[in-house]
Amino acid sequence: MPIAIRSFFFTLLLLWFAPSKPAEAAGSLTLQDAIGEALERNPSAGMERQKLRQLEADYRAARAGLLPHLSASASYSRFAPDRLAMTAPSGVALYEREAYGGIGLSQLLFDGKTNAIRKAAATAAGAQEAQVASAENIAAYQATKAFIQVLESRALLQAAEQARQRARTFEAMTGAYFDAGKVTRLDLLQARSGRLEAEASLVRAQELGQTGMALLAAVIGRELLDFTVDGRLPAAVPPVPPDSMAIEVAIARNPDMHRSRKLADRAGYSADAARGALYPAITAKAGLGYRDRDIGGGAREWTAGLQLDLPIFDGGALRAGIAKADGALAESRESERSVRLAVQSQLRQELSAWRTAAADVRSADEAIAAARESLDASQALYRAGKATALDILTAQLGLSRAETERAGALAGYAIARAGVDLLIGSSRSFTLNSKGGTP
Repeated sequence: MPIAIRSFFFTLLLLWFAPSKPAEAAGSLTLQDAIGEALERNPSAGMERQKLRQLEADYRAARAGLLPHLSASASYSRFAPDRLAMTAPSGVALYEREAYGGIGLSQLLFDGKTNAIRKAAATAAGAQEAQVASAENIAAYQATKAFIQVLESRALLQAAEQARQRARTFEAMTGAYFDAGKVTRLDLLQARSGRLEAEASLVRAQELGQTGMALLAAVIGRELLDFTVDGRLPAAVPPVPPDSMAIEVAIARNPDMHRSRKLADRAGYSADAARGALYPAITAKAGLGYRDRDIGGGAREWTAGLQLDLPIFDGGALRAGIAKADGALAESRESERSVRLAVQSQLRQELSAWRTAAADVRSADEAIAAARESLDASQALYRAGKATALDILTAQLGLSRAETERAGALAGYAIARAGVDLLIGSSRSFTLNSKGGTP
């Protein structure tokens, strides 16, 4: 076979058997895309889902105690023919071989713990469902927060670019005035210093953007920064809901609150099961089989009856179990109260941050308007020879600072809003669009 043909087939074999790595799709990510990837790849949420599977299996095992139990059995035995020589009448032959096969059925009629154990297992699975929802809620919040930080860095970059453009324009104008002998060299040096500071701020904003992208990639489980984000910071801050209404919604919908209530219910059922161990257990049993012996032949046989089990004395183990279960119940109720207080406190903090961001945005809007008016006035006076370069630089700095503060305030609102959604259990509903609004 020619060498070229052999090389061709060898290459095909390498491509066929080479391990493939799924490629990450490059492109533009919306906030909902980022949340979806975070939910899909978040390891904490994945571990909680696997724990849920285990607890669901525990529930099925606990429920089995209330269902009929059917079993089959078979045996074959050989015996010594003189095993009863001292008591059997002389000349009576004893069987030496016996075979048996049959089925048995048992059904628990009453006890004080099995149904309580089933309920405890069911509530444990329900609590874990809430834990899964909490893990997914946190993953969505982390993705949202990282996405907002990227948008904030983009807004800061835009403000830095505008500041650099203003500084360059002013430096060019000052250079022309210096050449014409209208300003001193000090004005030219100050204008150049302002431009260098604006360029340094631009570099810092660019690096902040790269850091934000790296953080977002880590949150959504990507290794490469081969994507862009599609969205803008909100254009305005909507009214803040009343604290009482938000707290009421959080108490009803927060996954951690739901989980703490389920765990308290589970502890209550576990305490019932511990006390139920003191009650008698009544079980119905029945059997049907066939027994065959080498002497006497074989025949069908059946059994039926009730079995009662009642603990009389166990050295205090059951009472100790009851005390332990009651302690666990009291602990779970305190834990539920602790979670409720923590949710209320965190929610008030997020609502306070929301209100603060709204006030900061209003203040920044007024500062931007005043800074622009001041910059226009300073430039007019500078052209007329009645202002210095320092006056221009001060006005430019004030405008840049106000624009930066507005971007930070809008990002602060968006993060506070995401925090509120986290606490009321709806992190996945937070959206941003490319026009800069939040629903």
